[in-house]
Amino acid sequence: MLHRIHRSLDVLVLALAVPMTLVMLGCVVWQVIGRYFLNSSTSFTDELSRFLFIWVSLLGAAYVLGKRGHIAITGLIDHAPRPVRRGIDIFIAGLVILFATVILGVGGWLLVERNLRLGQVTPAMLLPVAYVYAIIPLSGLLTAIYALLVVCEVASGQEIEAKEVSLD
Repeated sequence: MLHRIHRSLDVLVLALAVPMTLVMLGCVVWQVIGRYFLNSSTSFTDELSRFLFIWVSLLGAAYVLGKRGHIAITGLIDHAPRPVRRGIDIFIAGLVILFATVILGVGGWLLVERNLRLGQVTPAMLLPVAYVYAIIPLSGLLTAIYALLVVCEVASGQEIEAKEVSLD
């Protein structure tokens, strides 16, 4: 059951991040072609690629957390007894849930709400800035869910090893 939820979340995140990455790549390639061969650049594609980079980065951070692929110094933990390692895993995941919920979730939502109220728009695309910032609470939610899945998997006795991050 946990594996199915985890896999479904992975598919959702990748379904968002991969097309965004491809569009971002297209924008950057177009910028290079425009600047060096056509002596012209479009502010629209420049702005779009920056916003997509923000979204892909935060979605990717949540995805890598779910794959246990973040950088970690595990020298001492690797030599600890199994129950201690499990306790540390749960404690760390709890801290991640707290950070993702309070800072990214609540703080991000307040930022989005304030920008919606103020009506600030981006210069080139005239897109509400709140749409760009919307990834902050969304990534907080995804990060908290991934960390909660880690807690459930560790608590149920499933060993979680760092997994290779792949698209399959």
